This record gives sequence, C-alpha cells and structure tokens, in this order.
Amino acid sequence: MILLTLNPDVRPNETEKVAKEITESTGLTAKPDPLKPVRRILIETEPDDIEALADRVRREFPEVSRVVHVKILKTEPEYRLEDVVEDVSTLNLEIDGTFAVEARRLDKNLPFTSKDVEVEVGDAVRKATGAPVDLENPDYYIDVHLSGKGYLIGVTPATVREPRREWLPHDAFSNVYVCFERPETEYEIADMIRIVAALKLGGLILVKPNRSALNEALSKVGAASTVDIEVENDLEEALRGRVVALHPTAPESEDALVSIAREADELTLLVGSEREGLSESARRAADVEVHLGPTSAEPMRSSNAVAYAVGVLSHLVR
Repeated sequence: MILLTLNPDVRPNETEKVAKEITESTGLTAKPDPLKPVRRILIETEPDDIEALADRVRREFPEVSRVVHVKILKTEPEYRLEDVVEDVSTLNLEIDGTFAVEARRLDKNLPFTSKDVEVEVGDAVRKATGAPVDLENPDYYIDVHLSGKGYLIGVTPATVREPRREWLPHDAFSNVYVCFERPETEYEIADMIRIVAALKLGGLILVKPNRSALNEALSKVGAASTVDIEVENDLEEALRGRVVALHPTAPESEDALVSIAREADELTLLVGSEREGLSESARRAADVEVHLGPTSAEPMRSSNAVAYAVGVLSHLVR
C-alpha cells in the first residue's frame, strides 16, 4: 500500500476528488485514508516500482506532498504503544544505510506522545537491523501514523518519500534588520511583521509608531510572537550596523545595496510609513539610499520594498 499526503492548501473536501482522479489516471485503487480521510489518500495496490509511481503521481498531481510505502495498516481502535513496537519488530526490515523515525498523532487524545513513539520504535529498528540513526539526512524514514481508529507503519527511502527541495539556510538573514519609521496604520505594521517573520530576519525596530495601530497589529498577527520587535523613540539609537534607506527617489540602485551588504556584519533596511515616507533626518542617517526596480518615482508598500530588497540579497547566501 502507498499513502499519499496532500499539500496543506488542498481543501479538506477535495481529498476524495483527488483520490478519484488518481484512480482514473493510474488504474490503481485510491481512496481517502481510513485513519484520517483529510488530505491523506491510500493506494491499496502494491506497486511494482514505488519510485516510478511516486514520480508519476507527483508529475500529474502537484498537490501530492509525501509518499509513504505502508508496510502495516491496522484499523483497530484499541491498541497500545507496545503493539506498535511489536509490529515494527516483526517486519523484515532491509535498511541499507541510516534511518529516522517520524511519528504523527492524527488524534491528540492518544495516551502517548509522538516523542514516545519515536524513541520506542527507533530502539526496535536499531535492534532489528543494526542501522544507525540520522535525524538530519537519513537514507530511510520509518513513518508511524496513529489515530483513534488505528495506526500505520511505513518504510520509505528518503528519495521517494518527498520531493527534493532546496532552501536557504535557516539563519540566512538573521543579521538583517528592518527599521520602520513612524508607521501609522495597523495593516502596514501587520504586513511588516509578517514579512520579517516569513523571511526570518533578525528583527523589527519600530520608531515612533502609532501605538493604537501597533497594539491592534500585535493582537491580530500570530507571527508577532516569533519576531523580535523593538519600539524606539530615537532613530539614531534604533539603527544597527550599516544602514540602507529604501526610497523611490534615491540616487543608487540595487547594486549599492549588494555592495554594502557584502561587507556588513549587520544590515538595517530603513523604510518609512506609506503616507509620509522617510524623514529627511532618517535619510541623512543612512550609509546609502537605494531605489528599487526600474527608474520610477512610484513608491512601493513598505513591506513589499523590504521583501524585494531581501530577495536581492538572497543570492549572496547561496
């Protein structure tokens, strides 16, 4: 059997529709997973070539995220963690390389944690195979998915389980800060918080923000808890490292941004409110002023300008 998990942007009520389309395309029986029939599809037929099937399904159905080769599926609501471990021990595991165990509790009221499952199953796999654990880059994944309706155990080569993805390092922009001068509205503060969180920037410094708008944004944006946010009254005290002011009429282009970023231990992107822009004192405080995009005096939204600038910087960390 094969378990296909779908990307989170697939609507829950579309799971059965995708399953039918996979059946029509491949000729294999596909249906929503009985353990949890939301964004999870089970192909009941054992494929001759799981790698070829995974490639085909991903090519034809980009909403498919993960492919798991299911070795055991039990739809029994009454079970213990010991039963899961025993089933793992009875598998004829052939692991040529390293492995990692990933447990997923599909229901939150189970009497054990995902960590409990990973530790116990990991010990059983080591005893059965002698294979070493590699949590960062394993050759095989042992998937254990558990719900109130039963559980499944999968053993899948890492190259089959999920498509290869490339990411920038987690801390790629941890030395880049945003200094936002005099933001006035809830939406512009909220948008900036989301951008700083999404790009994992070093932090957000707000200079003389509208306090009411700030409080509203903080109460509504969940990502605010993941961002280092400082509020300052003095612009000079807010700036860190080398400072690049982003302004639509600035004389320099993106080349100046890249040049200064190459040498900077810390970099501050300085932007102003969408109504007032940067003050003259803020522009004078910058090491360089940069306009973004083709020659134009049309301003961007402040959060868009920051996202554009960080995109320009991304090739420096590749």
